[in-house]
Amino acid sequence: MNDARTFEPVVRWGVLGTGLVLEKLGPSLRLARGVDCVAIASRDHARATAAAAAHGIAQAYQGYDQLLDDPAIDVVLNALHNGLHCEWTVRALAAGKHVLCEKPLGRGLVEVEEMYQAAARHDRWLLEGFMYRFHPQWRAVDNLIASGAIGQLQHLRAAYLGRGRERKNPRYRRDTGGGVLLDLGCYCVNVLRRFAGTEPQRVRGHARCDDETGVDLTFAGMLEFPRGLSGHFSTSFESAGLYGLDIIGTDGRLHVPHPWRPPAWPAELCLSRDGTTETVVVDADGKPQDPLLPFVLEIEHLSDCVRRGQPPRYPDGADAQRDAHHNARVLDQLAADAGLKTTTGG
Repeated sequence: MNDARTFEPVVRWGVLGTGLVLEKLGPSLRLARGVDCVAIASRDHARATAAAAAHGIAQAYQGYDQLLDDPAIDVVLNALHNGLHCEWTVRALAAGKHVLCEKPLGRGLVEVEEMYQAAARHDRWLLEGFMYRFHPQWRAVDNLIASGAIGQLQHLRAAYLGRGRERKNPRYRRDTGGGVLLDLGCYCVNVLRRFAGTEPQRVRGHARCDDETGVDLTFAGMLEFPRGLSGHFSTSFESAGLYGLDIIGTDGRLHVPHPWRPPAWPAELCLSRDGTTETVVVDADGKPQDPLLPFVLEIEHLSDCVRRGQPPRYPDGADAQRDAHHNARVLDQLAADAGLKTTTGG
């Protein structure tokens, strides 16, 4: 590999959890440069052993504490369900590990603050796993907006809808931080805030909840930003699939068909103005043309932060800690407006 990082120290990772997300994160850890995934842990040793074999991981631990006690590990990937993010992220930080925690970072702002306080206390980095922000397509979107291609921003509209999981999945349990607002809506809120470039002055939320569990299955939200900019989003566990982001300006509209993870290369954007629509092709910016690229770049970024002692930032320059706090606060506000009861208060 003709990359300067080839000669930098390898950053060693360990994984907590063997759920479905590992199907994306396992291969991504193998693809990431300067990274070695050395261990994985599950409460079930058989599951840990099977996952280790499937993903070429040398060590399988029964129990998360065993992995945290391993001095060979620099960074922990917390891939557990939402209800275990705070507990095991705090434990990992206390054990001297840096942490990449799957989104949403916490079940509410209270948990997010607790985790970042632990990161500061133990002098370790913590990054919320919004891998979508590392995709090269966003640089192309930013450049089009900066060029004036759609004029002044007026409205943002995001969608992340699909069929849900089986009922035994933690996403259908309130105590595990279930519900579509936290699971999928966190993406929509994050991308609306990103392009607004500021925080909403007012939010409104509406939820349709499961009769049996009380967990929100469909959620629609509105965010009112300064200077008249508005944002809307819809997300669901119980509808036909619909994904996309529309950025609407005074002179045109930019449509991002796959904001969360484009399935193939090259990625494409749709620019509509003056009654015509053109396709804007986004290449991989010299990086491997793999659908897992956002995960890979996220892992490489945190590894670089560990080597260089620099705090995590998203590619657009946003401070990851500040962004996590604001995203959690807005999610809390939306839940409260919709009358949802949360595990961490409210």
